[in-house]
Amino acid sequence: MNSGDWAAIGAVVAGLVAVVALIFSIRSTIASERAAKSAERAAIAAEAQTEIQRQIQVATAQPYIWVDVREDESQGMLLDLVIGNSGSTVATNIRARIDPPLPAHPQLEEGVKAQEQLAEGISSLPPAAMIRWHLGPGFSLIPPAGKQSHQITITADGPFGPIPQLTYVLDLANMRGQPIRPQGSLHLLTKAVERLSNRI
Repeated sequence: MNSGDWAAIGAVVAGLVAVVALIFSIRSTIASERAAKSAERAAIAAEAQTEIQRQIQVATAQPYIWVDVREDESQGMLLDLVIGNSGSTVATNIRARIDPPLPAHPQLEEGVKAQEQLAEGISSLPPAAMIRWHLGPGFSLIPPAGKQSHQITITADGPFGPIPQLTYVLDLANMRGQPIRPQGSLHLLTKAVERLSNRI
């Protein structure tokens, strides 16, 4: 073999080494890109998880305002319009619209005025607080047949700003046929004392 042959062999070997180096370089680049994409996906997932945790914290720290019609706790015959806060923080700028307005007994104007007051707004309602107004006796307010639906829309502010608007339907017909039962033993105790006083 002369010097030209050795030069040719050297050139071929050098070419093979360059090709192998290029292959390793490409593989290394692909691996680096995959690692970068994996790290990016992990970062996005971590950011999404952080946002979920933040939303959970916000949701648990928000007030939860509701409006309902319930039996009066003292004697059970009257129906009360009730607004309450079942959340863990104070609600402010509370507005509750009832459409159409709930019926109220003619001699109990407070039930009508209460609905107007709720529509105009209540300044604040702390956690576990409830406000009640008499609407009238259930037998005069609950329809004997059919539905009596009222749409309730509630807006309020919490510690993180406005809470999502809540809209739902309240149907008084769902209360039809419920027995009149005063709540708790205090009412029964009062009646027992009254009967005893009458006997004496």
